[in-house]
Amino acid sequence: MDLISFSTGLLSAVFAYALFSQKENDEIEEVEEELEEDDLVINDESTDRHVTMSCQTCRKLKKHKEVKPNLYQCCKCKRHVDLRAS
Repeated sequence: MDLISFSTGLLSAVFAYALFSQKENDEIEEVEEELEEDDLVINDESTDRHVTMSCQTCRKLKKHKEVKPNLYQCCKCKRHVDLRAS
């Protein structure tokens, strides 16, 4: 019975490690890809300005789309960031 419990615990720990280590690597690669790209992205339909900024809701570096001059919207959570002069 001890051998079965030990092997089950060992397999669970290996699975958890593989699951969480892969997720962290994906997030690091995603941020690196965003930082390597230019701040301006040209689409076929129209020209939208995308800027990589820190999102307060996501608490990570995410792309923000410029809705109006100096008014940005997070592409993931849709939160608005207003950088206009008040």
